[in-house]
Amino acid sequence: MFRFLSISALLLLTNTRTAAHQKPYFKPTKNYIFPSTSIDGIARIDTKIGNQALDRPYITRHNSSSYEWWYFDAISSDGQSSIVITSFVSPLDTYENQSGLQLLVQIVSPQGGLYDDTIEYDKDEKLYISTKGDTSNGILNNGDFSWIGKSDLSEYTLNLNLPKYNISGTINLFSLAKPFVGCGPAQKDANTSIFWFFNWINVIGDAVAVVDIAVGDQKVAFTGNGYHDKNWGPVSFIPYVHHWYWGHGRVGEYSVVWSKMFLNDNTTKAGGWISKNDKIILSACFENDDSVVIKPLGNNITDPPKKANNTHNIQGFDITINTGNEQGIFQFQLKKNIRINGELGTYARWIGNFTGGQLGEEDSQIGVAVTEQMGPFVF
Repeated sequence: MFRFLSISALLLLTNTRTAAHQKPYFKPTKNYIFPSTSIDGIARIDTKIGNQALDRPYITRHNSSSYEWWYFDAISSDGQSSIVITSFVSPLDTYENQSGLQLLVQIVSPQGGLYDDTIEYDKDEKLYISTKGDTSNGILNNGDFSWIGKSDLSEYTLNLNLPKYNISGTINLFSLAKPFVGCGPAQKDANTSIFWFFNWINVIGDAVAVVDIAVGDQKVAFTGNGYHDKNWGPVSFIPYVHHWYWGHGRVGEYSVVWSKMFLNDNTTKAGGWISKNDKIILSACFENDDSVVIKPLGNNITDPPKKANNTHNIQGFDITINTGNEQGIFQFQLKKNIRINGELGTYARWIGNFTGGQLGEEDSQIGVAVTEQMGPFVF
């Protein structure tokens, strides 16, 4: 129903939405249109949260190498279905006749993958983004994809309307966690850089997700876990990164996000975020140590991976996070239900059951999680 929604109508709709626990905001409302006029030379990259919306664009004018995206996902509570939507501005592989805008949609059900592709947009097709408070609101190409967030980041409503691909529906995310940057809390002067070429803000580390999507005559409807983050940088990370792991899950009272990036120069940086009932236990980065260990499980697995197309035997992951404080060590395990293989074998995703907790006090409940391996970017 949002296909012909104008940007002014979106702003009016956003202004009329209220949150029960909404606080007053004094951050300026801003509007952006992409693609913007490209520049030669170095693109200006914001790496501080500052006094503007947390979920805003951090690159307002791109050059030929800069990139930025808004990422959303949801996993069903049985670990059998998932949806991923990513809206790209000036992504890593823009072609000459295109605007740089892309929309990645991946929909998985117990019957397998229903849709997994990236839609390319021409130069006359636009992405409109507005901000209010800390949130962003976006409309891509007159409503192919739109998102509307509450100004306190408590809720996002996503709408897909892709008649060409027989896809339509909505996703609601109700946040269960406070936002954070890659290496700590999302405070005013927080730095968003993981490495100089890669910035990360986690807008919603965990959420209750309500999904109602139709793909042709097949319905994908579930409740489960939701998530939203964003990344950006001045140049492609592919020449610098060998591989990385990332994932998020919930089990019992714990919400967890983990990541570990391995560079070609043997540098590593890991991130660990753990929340219990909306109280942050850990939000930190660790460089060149084993505070965060992500170990793939299965037969005939090479760890670390040496080549692409080498993820078929992975049946799950052990995730160990040493907080380095009085909370001690947390151990979690993801057991694969479904594996999704990406293009060229340099990307794979697993969704499945998630167990664990604080060492010695592991929760007996079973939750769900998703994790990814990107790379190795060598062939």
